[in-house]
Amino acid sequence: MRHDGGFTFVELIVVLFILSVITALAAPSFSRTIVSARLRASAAEVRSTLARARSLAVAGAVERAVVFDLEKGEYGLDNEATRRGFPESVRLSGVLFGGERGERVVRGDAIVRFFPDGSAEEAEVSVTAGDGGSLRVTVEPLTGIAEAGT
Repeated sequence: MRHDGGFTFVELIVVLFILSVITALAAPSFSRTIVSARLRASAAEVRSTLARARSLAVAGAVERAVVFDLEKGEYGLDNEATRRGFPESVRLSGVLFGGERGERVVRGDAIVRFFPDGSAEEAEVSVTAGDGGSLRVTVEPLTGIAEAGT
């Protein structure tokens, strides 16, 4: 029997089967990675908006604020028409003021104020993914610095 150096039909079927099994095993892990990346990016955007409000307050010597609309899942700087939303599978789950014993807002509007001296109201913004993952963005009151963490 002569062999032309090609593959038989059975060999091709076996290789395709192995590739489909590997793909089926990797797909759920890949989708979790995408959700996790969206969560991290959303928390970074919230942190960036808070940092921008602080910078504008110091530069303009005037109080500025970031407004969170918890019903719509949007947020933005005060006196600006543009509001940012969250990507699919990520949502704003609440804002906590005044540390662990403070007031938690989960409905309506929450406002985080930044003052001309660089300080701010103590706040913690919770961003949650559909798979249950969550990240907190905290604002340190004395320095007004926002950090995205776990």
